Amino acid sequence: MYRNWIPAAVAAAALFVPAAGDSAPQTAPQNVGEPVVSGQTVQGETLSTTNGRWTGSAPLTFRYRWLRCDTSGGGANGVNCATIPGETRRTLVLRSADVGHRIRSRVIASNADGTDSANSNATPGVVQASSSAGRPVSSKPPTISGTPQQNETLTANPGTWSGGKPQTYTYQWRRCDSSGGSCADISGATASTYVLKDVDIGRTLRVRVTAHNSLGARAATSTPTGVVTKAGVASGNTISINEVSLPNRLVIDRVQFSPFILHSRRPFTARFRVSDLQNHPVQGALVFVVGIPFGNTTTPPEQATGADGYVTFVIRPTSRLRLSRGSQPFFVRARKPSDRLIAGVSTRRLVNLSIR
Repeated sequence: MYRNWIPAAVAAAALFVPAAGDSAPQTAPQNVGEPVVSGQTVQGETLSTTNGRWTGSAPLTFRYRWLRCDTSGGGANGVNCATIPGETRRTLVLRSADVGHRIRSRVIASNADGTDSANSNATPGVVQASSSAGRPVSSKPPTISGTPQQNETLTANPGTWSGGKPQTYTYQWRRCDSSGGSCADISGATASTYVLKDVDIGRTLRVRVTAHNSLGARAATSTPTGVVTKAGVASGNTISINEVSLPNRLVIDRVQFSPFILHSRRPFTARFRVSDLQNHPVQGALVFVVGIPFGNTTTPPEQATGADGYVTFVIRPTSRLRLSRGSQPFFVRARKPSDRLIAGVSTRRLVNLSIR
């Protein structure tokens, strides 16, 4: 008669169901560690912000604002700072309007229970980019002097750099294909000079120079040398395109833009030299050049190289060419008239014109 009896305490515990209000309480975000801004406060440099540290029920989402403050930092917690319109990412590129001001970030945290915000401390004042401030900036690329021939010595000139002084330079020589592309660092070749070896024959070289100062470092790379020839092989005597046949090939080994940095949409000239693998300039090679993407520039039709192996094009930028800092690529092809466009002894090369 006692087989189905259940103690009263056990029955009561089994019937108790917690109410929804008895779960862990949900809380709105609250900042417990302010955001931190990092980066150099120099015009043109990029600042970034952390989220800071927050309590509150997960998940938290974050939004960002940037504040431009006076030289005092905008007062307590930036109450007198002005929001910079449109700047809603975690990073901020410093512009001319920021020069002379201090910058704060504002991080806004949200969850289902509310929203809170926190400001970073103010940065130091933003200074203008100039020859006396900021990380190094290349204003004239490195150059290479010397004869591109086996056992000869090449010498790197670091080029011209602005930015805070003093500056030091490091070097890395790179071995490229005959068109100056597909480059790879040469192990151990980190001096300002380089002695050409057997493995360099038929290739071109570039040098990458890195400038260092107390604020950071930047790198710039030279244009390629001419194709390296075997020691004792005479070069410089022009040959006819009809004398070039496989396994010999054409090489576009000299590129000259005038001006070498584009500042406007005025017409400019591009000069290319075509040679063979023995470094002989080639007369009568057909050269074609076109800007990439199509429509940024207008270029003349295919032209033949002259007695010095050179051909010159007048290139006209269109309104589609953006004049923002960067480069405009060009595809260049040289071929033998009797060959198909990309067959036989033909060669192709991508070159870039700097835009500032």
